[in-house]
Amino acid sequence: MSDIMHLLKIRATPERVYQTIATAEGIRNWWTRDAVIEPTVGANGEIGFYGRRFVAMLTVEGLAPNSLVRWRVTNQAWDGKEIEFVFRANGGDTVLAFAHRGFKQADDKYASANTRGAFIC
Repeated sequence: MSDIMHLLKIRATPERVYQTIATAEGIRNWWTRDAVIEPTVGANGEIGFYGRRFVAMLTVEGLAPNSLVRWRVTNQAWDGKEIEFVFRANGGDTVLAFAHRGFKQADDKYASANTRGAFIC
């Protein structure tokens, strides 16, 4: 299995980072304008790209305000089915560990998700 992992520092509080990742409104401001998801464990949502030619269906698997957002991909959008954002305060900033886990191999699909998924970097 191959995993995509990024570690970065964001010049924002953990509260702001959480709202930006956990809510549809937040996602619409940094990743894709086509986002429908509720910040509730067990909620289903989807994020679309390129006029919905590519849609990832998600289930919220974990939420811890100001420290964790975890999704499971429920369709065939990506081979990697587990997406996790873990973050913590670092002074006035936030350190974010992003992981997209479960890719079968490091192939073109993996490279595409890693490059396009580097949206947070």
